[in-house]
Amino acid sequence: SCGQAIVRPEGEAMSYCVNGACPAQLVRLLEHFVGRHAMDIEGMGGKQGIVLIDNGMVKDVADLYTLDRDRLLALDRMAETSVSNLLAAIERSKGRPLAGLLVALGIDHVGSEVAELLARRFHTIDALLEASEESLTAIPSIGPKIAESVVTYFGNEGNQRVIEKLRAAGVRLADEA
Repeated sequence: SCGQAIVRPEGEAMSYCVNGACPAQLVRLLEHFVGRHAMDIEGMGGKQGIVLIDNGMVKDVADLYTLDRDRLLALDRMAETSVSNLLAAIERSKGRPLAGLLVALGIDHVGSEVAELLARRFHTIDALLEASEESLTAIPSIGPKIAESVVTYFGNEGNQRVIEKLRAAGVRLADEA
């Protein structure tokens, strides 16, 4: 639906869109992104996500960081207190560790454990953007399937744009080395 290439990993029955800004996948990705084990944005649920998407306020997960207070207040069921709490939770999420962001991005086969391994090895999103499948498979517990998924994700231009928007918004993209 987004015009990006569909990937069908060898040996798997399913084909996937690897574009993190794919409109057809955005509602689910947004729910995942704000979850406790990801960016931990308290007060942001699936219903709010649908409203934000339907009102054109969120076209990818990075748009959460540019939400406008006045536009939020104009939405149904968004009072001053809930808007203030949501914006504060979004602001707090900017400081989450790199592993949390890696989980939040919804990279196929990258859960909490793999995200921790990647964050400990690479320390920055920029290093991961440049990582090869060989450098990834050199990490114990990272096999070819995970390595291919990570390289494919970060090689996608749409995903790179999301990363740049997160950078511009001040989201933490590195851990201490």
